[in-house]
Amino acid sequence: MISYDEKKHLVYKAIFIVASALIVLSIVRILVLHHDAQDIALIYDLIFKEMFFSISSAVFIIFILYLSIKKELYQVNNKAVTYAFKDALTGLNNRHYLNNFLENFTSLRKEDTDFAVVFIDIDRFKLINDSLGHSTGDCILKSLALSLQSLIRPGDTLCRYGGEEFVIIFTEIYKQDVLRKVEQIRESIERRTFECKEQKITISAGISFGLRDDDINEVMEHSDKALYMAKDAGRNCVKVFNLTQ
Repeated sequence: MISYDEKKHLVYKAIFIVASALIVLSIVRILVLHHDAQDIALIYDLIFKEMFFSISSAVFIIFILYLSIKKELYQVNNKAVTYAFKDALTGLNNRHYLNNFLENFTSLRKEDTDFAVVFIDIDRFKLINDSLGHSTGDCILKSLALSLQSLIRPGDTLCRYGGEEFVIIFTEIYKQDVLRKVEQIRESIERRTFECKEQKITISAGISFGLRDDDINEVMEHSDKALYMAKDAGRNCVKVFNLTQ
């Protein structure tokens, strides 16, 4: 497979051929104009045909290479965007993606639909890292990410918020269904033994609900507060933010 640099070299070479051919044709044309000779005209005709073939070939090469390079640049750009929005460890959407998602959330969301934001945190994760090592901690993060992906709906938004925190955004779903789903996630994680030194973990979760035109950034803050409520309540539980609290 031809590398990107090799393709650029071929393009430059083809351009050089075209430029050289045009220069030669110009020189021959001047000779013909200044020497009204039939043999020179014949030579010019032969050179013109040869140069026309060379130029056509070079232009064709330039066009094909241009399309190829353009495709490669498009793929590179797509990969760059993907990497910018993906968490390298878990493969989930990252906080940069979430911030971009939040900026466009109002326009993306259907009118008159409620939504919920859920913050999830691994209980005592620092203790796991300190006692079992960061490799075990990374293994747990990756395994938890896969578990969360399998437990939510295809249209839900899941991100690694940072460290051991994850965020889920549910749209077009009833409150009782969110509560049931998050509790199902918590119980599933509690029962599971991760293939990371046979480690078991628990999670805490905070939920906040948004109605119609509520500011999702404010709902995010409420969900974060609900998570701290779950931590204060002893961990391994789910708490819902209430404005009266």
